[in-house]
Amino acid sequence: MFYRVSKKLLFFSITSILISFLIGLLGFKEKILSIKNYNTKKDSNIVILTGGTNRIKDGLKIIDNFNKPYKKRFKILVSGTGKGYSKKTLKKQLGSNFYPELVECCIDLDSVSKNTLTNASETSKWVLRNNIKEFILITSNYHMPRAILEFNNSMPNQKIYTFSIRPKKHDIEKWLDSYETFSLIFKEFCKYIVAYLRIKILTF
Repeated sequence: MFYRVSKKLLFFSITSILISFLIGLLGFKEKILSIKNYNTKKDSNIVILTGGTNRIKDGLKIIDNFNKPYKKRFKILVSGTGKGYSKKTLKKQLGSNFYPELVECCIDLDSVSKNTLTNASETSKWVLRNNIKEFILITSNYHMPRAILEFNNSMPNQKIYTFSIRPKKHDIEKWLDSYETFSLIFKEFCKYIVAYLRIKILTF
């Protein structure tokens, strides 16, 4: 009798966890789609997280909307470039159409960060060093929920705006039509849960 009750309880528990996970996964997909992009007609400091295809190039395109006389008043951090990535490399990647003086005067490269957690910690140091009060955070749309979670945790008093880049390979709205896109969101959701639990445990 006890064995039957335990078996039913185990089945019910596993089923409840799976249902909760699937509901959470659906909610996470909607969370990605609901993120609003900052009005890039307003000039601001910028933080770009590397890792996704063309994040740097697409991220820096928003500077084209800034008023030219004020471009040099703002700082830009490209976080997670890896060792060996220099401003010379960046210039080649951006091409001749990009405002070249901006690379020398206003762009900082962070080669220390290896993941989203260290992106946030290195950015917090950059923010303090440059006395920055607000910035636009730029990353891929699927990565933004976890990124903003880590950044808000590292810099709770910082004003952070979001600007998501939509990957050409992944249509989040049609995630069930592509195994690659579904797998990407599934993995990102799992990483988000781990980050969320880590933050909750450490701040308990």
